[in-house]
Amino acid sequence: MKKSVFSVYFIILTTCFYSSLLGSQISMSNIQSGLSTSLNDDQSKIILLSGLLGAGLTKNFERKFQEAYSDNLLNPHIARLGDYWGIAGQFIILSSMDTKTNQFRYASNAMLANGLITYSIKFITRKMRPDMSNRRSFPSGHTSASFIAATVAHKTYGSQISAPAFLLAGLTGISRIHDNKHYLSDVIFGAALGIAIGVGFNQEFQKGSIQKIDDGGIIIKNGYLINFSWSF
Repeated sequence: MKKSVFSVYFIILTTCFYSSLLGSQISMSNIQSGLSTSLNDDQSKIILLSGLLGAGLTKNFERKFQEAYSDNLLNPHIARLGDYWGIAGQFIILSSMDTKTNQFRYASNAMLANGLITYSIKFITRKMRPDMSNRRSFPSGHTSASFIAATVAHKTYGSQISAPAFLLAGLTGISRIHDNKHYLSDVIFGAALGIAIGVGFNQEFQKGSIQKIDDGGIIIKNGYLINFSWSF
């Protein structure tokens, strides 16, 4: 019954999400420039490299870790919450934004790009899941989605919103190991990927949000920041 209710809720959220996208400025050029910044920005590169390093260091013992801790890490109800947040979290964050604002454009482009990159890597690496259900284990899509949602929340609303979002993102990653759907390395890199893309797209968004004016100063065009200028 609970799963059925959630399924209906998720379908409604997804429908609203894609309806919103039709009226927003989603474009491949925005996605390409954001991904380029994610790969070239120093902070994003450090996050990605740290994720790769962490995934590499855990790879040698992740199977033993999985055997020891899958189905033992969380209470089943808490694990289910993590699974649900991994799917619905980004839609909930998006639903809090005005679809006509630059924040929504930043968030929706970043989340769409994250999904494209995550699933591209999955189909390239073809790593078998621990439960042997398919070859889409690396990286964890639930984890990358929940961590980009938390990163977007932090860049948009600050720590009051992002702190619980990051807590839920961490819970999502742990739940994927608990459910025997992902190895530790899948979760580590999924988290790094989501954060790095969120940070990279924010850098690109900030560059596009600051406009120089002829009489000196700048105008900040984000909907949630104060416009200001000065002259000499």
